[in-house]
Amino acid sequence: MGINKDLIAASSTPIVLAILAEEDSYGYAILQRVRELSGGRMEWTDGMLYPRSASARAARPH
Repeated sequence: MGINKDLIAASSTPIVLAILAEEDSYGYAILQRVRELSGGRMEWTDGMLYPRSASARAARPH
C-alpha cells in the first residue's frame, strides 16, 4: 500500500530536516535514507528532493 501523495508532500521538509539533523547528507544518500526509514513505501525522485533539501538547509540553525 502506497502513502498518500498529499501526506508525502506535507511531510517531506520535516523528513529532510530530521535526516540532516542526524548528519550532513546530500542527494542520493537522502533518497536512500527516506526509502530505508519508510520501509520502501516512500520513493522520492530527485525532482522532489532538491527543492526541499535547499529550503531545509536554509531553515537549519548554523
